[in-house]
Amino acid sequence: MKSILSLVCVIFLTSCSVDRPHVQTLKLNREGSKALQENKSSEAQSLFLQALQHDPFKAALHLNLGLSFEGLELSEKALKSYAEASRLADASKDHQVQFLSRFNEAQLLGKQKKVEEALEKYQAALAIYPGSEETKHNIELLIASAAGDGEGEGDSNKNDQSKQGQDQNKKDGQGKEEKKDPKSDKDSDDKSDKEKKDNPDEKQEKKSSPKYVPRPFNSQDLTEGDVKKILGELKQQESRIRSDYNKKEGKEQPRDKDW
Repeated sequence: MKSILSLVCVIFLTSCSVDRPHVQTLKLNREGSKALQENKSSEAQSLFLQALQHDPFKAALHLNLGLSFEGLELSEKALKSYAEASRLADASKDHQVQFLSRFNEAQLLGKQKKVEEALEKYQAALAIYPGSEETKHNIELLIASAAGDGEGEGDSNKNDQSKQGQDQNKKDGQGKEEKKDPKSDKDSDDKSDKEKKDNPDEKQEKKSSPKYVPRPFNSQDLTEGDVKKILGELKQQESRIRSDYNKKEGKEQPRDKDW
């Protein structure tokens, strides 16, 4: 399986450079680089910080300090040191430090899953050395890793949604299958029996006079003949009522005195 390639290159300063470093800077950087190669990151950090007190604008010192921070797993501090090394190297046209600082910065950003930022730094490193196989290799792995993480996240979301749906169905099923409280049913039966004892005539009344449920009226069921028949019956009933009333009134009318 392919893995991310690292370029842990310690930069040694020389007194032949145009911007000649301080003598103490050369000594401290040499000791710090040796400590770094022996995996003594804490000791190397202290030595590089001392060297920066003499030459604070040396890009190589900031690059080496970033390596010591990375060895101590202080990623954020390492990123800041690499960024400062890249800035100073751009100003001094130090191509070696330019490339290494950008490459190391991209590598750390990739570990933090900051894919877009990491790719930008790798592209910036390729701008210095276009033929860098290590840089191309890491870009390929970074893109493949990002694609794999995206698919895994999608599957995880699907599983979470499926699980939520199952939990909801389970809750709904439990709600439907709630058991009745037998004590509550018993209390209801006792109350019903008591009401029957207090009102013994109510049961008899219900039996003797069942509730009348009228048939719903629907005018569409009546034909023209039915309507005429109903009107005729109403007129006949009205005539009978008037006739009965007149007869009753005639019987109750007092007679005149016969003098």
